[in-house]
Amino acid sequence: MSLQRWPPRLRGLPAPPLEVSRRTVILTVALALAGFLALSEAVHARILAALALADPLFAGHPVLGAVLFLGLAALSAVLVFFSGVLLVPVGVQTWGQLGCFLLLWCGWILGGLVTYSLGRHLGRPFMHRLLSVGAVARYEALIPEGGSFLKATLVQLALPSDVSGYFFGLLGYRARVYLGALIFAELPYALGAVYVGAAFIHRQYWLLLSAAAVAGAAFGWSRRGRRRRAALG
Repeated sequence: MSLQRWPPRLRGLPAPPLEVSRRTVILTVALALAGFLALSEAVHARILAALALADPLFAGHPVLGAVLFLGLAALSAVLVFFSGVLLVPVGVQTWGQLGCFLLLWCGWILGGLVTYSLGRHLGRPFMHRLLSVGAVARYEALIPEGGSFLKATLVQLALPSDVSGYFFGLLGYRARVYLGALIFAELPYALGAVYVGAAFIHRQYWLLLSAAAVAGAAFGWSRRGRRRRAALG
């Protein structure tokens, strides 16, 4: 499939701010929520007890549990309403930080490949079932032409992974370039998610709240910068 573009007047249109930065918002909210929950020793203990209910499935069946965790992580990269961050505390408690990171990272990469394949083989009619015509146009305009690895990585860092893969596939982006960019783009999010889960389990609430404050400030600064550039442009 060739890199067919929408009309020039649609190029450069920004995706809705909440959609572009949704992953940042999710991570910021997760940090803040985990920090506040960890403030209470009783609440923290109850949550850990609830997480322990998954032990018979994951720890008791190492291979099946790992496959299930990997599949759920991949599913979170395909479905808009399901975040893989919710899986992390269970993963950290079962496989440790490194094991959880590898499973989560690989799962998100697998999910990205699934969305890429769906977009490439099912095409525009499928995308119009998922999103409005206007949303499809806005997202499609953000996918860079020319197959640049750097540009593809930057776009995937900015856009939700459960959206961008469809459009890289829809526009016929080279699979190896998309995969390479996907591997790099998912890395910081997987590390950040595991950091949140590990800090919560160890009840490092001051680190979580501090990180949430920094992430929130960075998010606010970036949004203000975008609005200022939009007003000037």
